[in-house]
Amino acid sequence: MERQHQILEAAKRLLLRYGPGKTTVADIAREAGVGVGSVYLEFKSKDEILVALSSHRYHHVLDAMRAAAAAEQDAACRLGAMLAARLEAFLRLADDGDHASELLHCYCPAVEAAWREFTATEQRLVAQVIADGVERGTLAGDPATQAETLLAACATLSPPLLCKRRSPDVRERAARLHRLLLDGLRAR
Repeated sequence: MERQHQILEAAKRLLLRYGPGKTTVADIAREAGVGVGSVYLEFKSKDEILVALSSHRYHHVLDAMRAAAAAEQDAACRLGAMLAARLEAFLRLADDGDHASELLHCYCPAVEAAWREFTATEQRLVAQVIADGVERGTLAGDPATQAETLLAACATLSPPLLCKRRSPDVRERAARLHRLLLDGLRAR
């Protein structure tokens, strides 16, 4: 496990600096201070390394969303807190390096697989909160459909688009979007 961690940390440093396209397994081995064969003993391919790193970053976002949801009682407040935590987690991850967004969303099949798993889990998490609000009479609509729509509307607040919007007012724009979306979910 220690060698696997060492390899992942080395890969993360290189991938954040140079991106998946310019980082080879030999580069990762050299950075980790191990032989190329040792890398292949721990991971079948560079793609498997990318999946591990991307999945870890996505779990960080989901953990932040879960923690924010646990701190609130009202479903709409929980959703708002989750969306704000999601944004902050993505912003922190985007600050990790020039190619940070590529470990969260790029055209590499390995990263796309991690992204698909993340979006499915994220949608289930949001749908659960919406279902709780519907059950309590504070939110309206089909939870799965509402979660899908809510997260689709927040796509501009996700990598890679978020990483291109490094302006200081991104948080204010996000807050306005979140208020608009949450108001639309409230039961009338």
